[in-house]
Amino acid sequence: MPYLWGFTDAVHGAILQQRHMDIVANNLANVNTAGFKADRLIFNDIMTRQIKVDYRQGSFKVTNNPLDVAIEGQGFFQVRTKDGIRLTRNGNFSMLGDGRLVTMQGYPVLSAGGSPITLNPNGPRVHIDEKGGIYQGDNKLAELGIVDVDDRTTLEKVGNNLFAGIKGKNPKVRPARDYGVSQGVLEMSNVEVVSQMVGMITAHRSFESYMKAIHAMEEIDTKAATQVGRVA
Repeated sequence: MPYLWGFTDAVHGAILQQRHMDIVANNLANVNTAGFKADRLIFNDIMTRQIKVDYRQGSFKVTNNPLDVAIEGQGFFQVRTKDGIRLTRNGNFSMLGDGRLVTMQGYPVLSAGGSPITLNPNGPRVHIDEKGGIYQGDNKLAELGIVDVDDRTTLEKVGNNLFAGIKGKNPKVRPARDYGVSQGVLEMSNVEVVSQMVGMITAHRSFESYMKAIHAMEEIDTKAATQVGRVA
């Protein structure tokens, strides 16, 4: 019985470290993805593990594109997808020929009132103020719907840049507080490359150790079965 427990623990440990490496690899693959939030594997023991999102703000990159916007502080932009309303920190927006403000995936960006935002494609240069008000000339067209949630454990990732409510539902949101909006700027990934590389190396070494333990126990099992066979 102790042997079986040891073998089971080693298998679970190897699976855990493989999952850890997968998470780190995905984080590193998105190091240059605007608005990406890194995942972390949290566990108290070999049988308990949970993936948590690191919501810390990423670094800012100046683009000087008037439709690029970044949120300083807490909050999310709202966009409408075919599956419902989703939240994002990626403010890499563009304007379609009919004036609709959309994400790079073509999802309409929503206003504070929850409606799609439409600009004047033939109007003056777009100006976005520090609270998300959108102007063309002296005309205020809309205000970015910047919201937040009281409990971020009620959010789940959808792809690399969007967040939905649990089980894909629309998230329960409220107006964001204590935030600012910067125009011509993008918030980049918050992935810290050095710490992720250290995590990858540590996970890989642990995985190899568990695999060696598994192979060692398999050899013991084989030898024991052979000896029993000879005695019989």
